Amino acid sequence: MKNKYLFLIPFVGLLLTSCFNKLDEPKPQNSIKVEEALNTPDKIKKAVIGIYGNIRDGALYGGDYQMCADLLAGEFDIAWWGTFNNYENIWSKQMVADNATARTMWVFSYNTINSANKVLENIQVITDTDERNQAKGEALFLRALCHFELVRFYAQPYDASGTNAGLGIPLALKSDNFEKVKRNTIAEVYNQVVTDLLEAETLLPVSNSYFASKFRASAYLARVYLQMGNYTAARDKANDVIANGGYTLNATVTQAFTTNNSPEGIFEIQQNITQNAGQANAGLATFYGNLPTAGRGDIEITEDHLDLYEANDKRANDLIYIGDAANSPGGDVPSCGKWTDPTKNYVLMRLAEMYLIRAESNFALNTVVGATPLADINRIRNRAGLANLTTLDLDAIKTERTLELAFEGHKSHDFKRWKEDIDGKPYNHPKLVFPIPRRELDANPNLVQNAGY
Repeated sequence: MKNKYLFLIPFVGLLLTSCFNKLDEPKPQNSIKVEEALNTPDKIKKAVIGIYGNIRDGALYGGDYQMCADLLAGEFDIAWWGTFNNYENIWSKQMVADNATARTMWVFSYNTINSANKVLENIQVITDTDERNQAKGEALFLRALCHFELVRFYAQPYDASGTNAGLGIPLALKSDNFEKVKRNTIAEVYNQVVTDLLEAETLLPVSNSYFASKFRASAYLARVYLQMGNYTAARDKANDVIANGGYTLNATVTQAFTTNNSPEGIFEIQQNITQNAGQANAGLATFYGNLPTAGRGDIEITEDHLDLYEANDKRANDLIYIGDAANSPGGDVPSCGKWTDPTKNYVLMRLAEMYLIRAESNFALNTVVGATPLADINRIRNRAGLANLTTLDLDAIKTERTLELAFEGHKSHDFKRWKEDIDGKPYNHPKLVFPIPRRELDANPNLVQNAGY
């Protein structure tokens, strides 16, 4: 796949989006049949590029996947000052069944999964084995990512000590087959995510420009396994990426967010001036940014969060700034410096996370694979300008993870797997789970709503 396709408007991906229920907009009468749209290797490859365009949307990795995870974690770290009630209700834990963000995230995610399934069902059109494996691996990778995010938002957290037989989300493994599906169990969804990523890992090349690759699949497996509490697998995947992936920590805490595709960046949403997640009403930089030239200043970083940093921590000094009072509804408030330019890439995965996964997993298992947990934590601390710790406990690991990955979409997911309260609510409280959109329930009697809605 050549780089020139990277910023194509995702026409093919949108073309392949199907009607998932009777409430969707009807297809235009002149829409192209799938057998015509995907009947050559070049069309399959362009369809895959279209899926990357889909995940860049503000409803997915262009903003909502990350921002909603942080809003849901809530009031200790951030305050919402914006005028969008759908986001305010997530932050305040007052969502209703027709919350607009819950609806668009669901629909856009399944549209993207459907496009991936279209590619997988027509993959034999590519006769060259290497090209076919690459396209198939990318489609599996992207399908897995969307299923993973959906089950984390719309279902109870995975419990490493339980059966996980509760309601997850519908697994969409065939195209245009969504109208009467039921919700799979949490265990079934996670197992499918792992299956897809493992297969993608074997199919994808080591080097694949900015697209899915072997080690990007390995890195996401590390994240998924950590969410599942499978510390052995999480440790081993993270260690493989650290040792063999070819990534290196940046010299500064800011470089990952100011330099596209930096040495530390494992997987990034590619953006530019014309192709990006949004500059007015969508995208991370829109809501987190608080500058005269960019952002709405809707999110304030609280004093409670700021108090977590040690003196001289560069993550506070260089990545948090006082926003523009004239720009923000909250005034001149502390703002996040990671997302300030809507034309810059959004970093979805970086090497620092792999060190943190390896450290936490080694600590939980009382093992030393790759390095000691203390060495990995001190590596992250040193880059932030902090002195070495001499001893280590789980609370210190949690704090470093919280500070290093702040406002990158991890907080509520971490608290759920740690089984910690969020804003005074137990980690498995119904209001910490998104509602199944009402429009989906109305169209599909086989779907069951989450408790509390």
